[in-house]
Amino acid sequence: MPKQLKAAMLAAVLLVLFLSAQGTVASWRAEGSIEPTAITTGRMELLAGDGRYAAKAYEFKELNSEFLVPGGFTQAPLTLSVAGDTGLNYDLAGVSSVPNAPTAADKALSSSVVLSIYSGMSAENCTSQQNLSGEMLYQGPATKDASFNSVRPLEISGSQASSESLCVRLAVPSNTPQSASGGRIKLVLNFVGQQK
Repeated sequence: MPKQLKAAMLAAVLLVLFLSAQGTVASWRAEGSIEPTAITTGRMELLAGDGRYAAKAYEFKELNSEFLVPGGFTQAPLTLSVAGDTGLNYDLAGVSSVPNAPTAADKALSSSVVLSIYSGMSAENCTSQQNLSGEMLYQGPATKDASFNSVRPLEISGSQASSESLCVRLAVPSNTPQSASGGRIKLVLNFVGQQK
């Protein structure tokens, strides 16, 4: 067999092998329709207030830190409640105690104060500055890392929303440095609620 014929047959065999090795492209498509279904969700809001008035952003005027001195404290009740149609778990999600445009004294006082939050104490006992009682939820510095020991539940029972009264205390230790003299506090408590 001549060389040219052998080369042509080899090329033909390789061409057939190459073309047969190519994959086929297939496309499948299935279509159908379904009836639309309503999707419902719950609504919930975590509110703070004084027991009579509540809002998502509540100005906690009852906790007056204006006359704090070393060894002293101020405390006031704060009521947290759920609005909507589903219960939630809530937690303390950080605290800020430095006013806008803080001075060195503001920063020194802010780093010295001790925040305590208790549940189970009546609003009357809290308002009358009695000793803290009930369950301690948080005690420590007023910082962005502040959180409760565990999340707190707020339920919806029928059309009744539940609430929880907390006693919030801000104390200035007697060993607070002199550099905190004249300092101001602007306490901002941040709470977060999550659906159960």
